[in-house]
Amino acid sequence: MTLYLLVTFLTGFLQAGVGDPNRFNNYLVLGYVVMWLIGLVYVISLASRQRNLQKDMDLMQQLLQEDEEAAEK
Repeated sequence: MTLYLLVTFLTGFLQAGVGDPNRFNNYLVLGYVVMWLIGLVYVISLASRQRNLQKDMDLMQQLLQEDEEAAEK
């Protein structure tokens, strides 16, 4: 019970300086936009890396086949 009263008091004390809570909505929206952009850039980066790895694997497989064909002759 004492912890509840302490948390309630501190919450009220810390929020006393906020006159209009709606003025912070712009920051909330901006935060969501920034997080979505970071996630999008990360996913695009992963897709690019995956594509490059696939190209490297195809090239290595082609070189291995050429090497095996040369060894058979």
